[in-house]
Amino acid sequence: MHFIYPCLPYHPRTVDPLWAPEYEWARAQGLVTGLVDLDNDKIWLPTPAQPTRAIYRGWMLTAAEYERLARLLPLAITPAEYLASHHATGWYEAVAAHTFPSRFLTEPVPLDFSAGRRYFAKSLVKSFGADSVLASQEQLTNCWQQYELPVGTPLFVRDFAELKPASERRFFVVGGQAFGASGAALPEIHRAAVLALRPRLFYSLDVAETVAGQPVLVEVGDGQVSDLKEWPVAEFGHRVLCALAAANIAP
Repeated sequence: MHFIYPCLPYHPRTVDPLWAPEYEWARAQGLVTGLVDLDNDKIWLPTPAQPTRAIYRGWMLTAAEYERLARLLPLAITPAEYLASHHATGWYEAVAAHTFPSRFLTEPVPLDFSAGRRYFAKSLVKSFGADSVLASQEQLTNCWQQYELPVGTPLFVRDFAELKPASERRFFVVGGQAFGASGAALPEIHRAAVLALRPRLFYSLDVAETVAGQPVLVEVGDGQVSDLKEWPVAEFGHRVLCALAAANIAP
């Protein structure tokens, strides 16, 4: 398995500083690494490189950018599989029973804001920061105006629940096996979600607790573009990258 990292823009063959610690760790451990410059459609791999699949580790890519990457080299995760974990429309239905009730809106339809009810709005991949929490229909309508969402672009609107401070944790799942930082085990209640997300090869799973102490799945993400959050680089490398390197992916 190759591990491909992004170049620093306008500096070919220089890894982007954000990804440098992981890239250098992987190289030091003898994992096969390469660099990609998507601005110029260039890939740098070891010479000679054996035919194999690649895992990208880098910035979030749009669907079109990931398609371009897939044309440059054989990827272990296809463009369709990437979107199945990266976009909420790809994973929500599979885990709806394990996460906040949500809906995809293409226009600011009336929602129930009675009795102080609130919602959490985000794009298909990330939130709008403090503006994501909506307490009125006016705020929902403003989302389309403020963020200039193209017509037909879904807004992911979720029932809002207060989370217990510092309770959110990121797990990485490789071939159905979940890995947590500092050796943490995925709570048993979330294992049904992992089963529901099969056969995805590599994704992240963010879990937390509500203020009432109820465990909840927050969201799913593509593992290639998920940052490490509470993970030390070396532990991520030893446990997650090495598990990926050992995965039996046919070229």
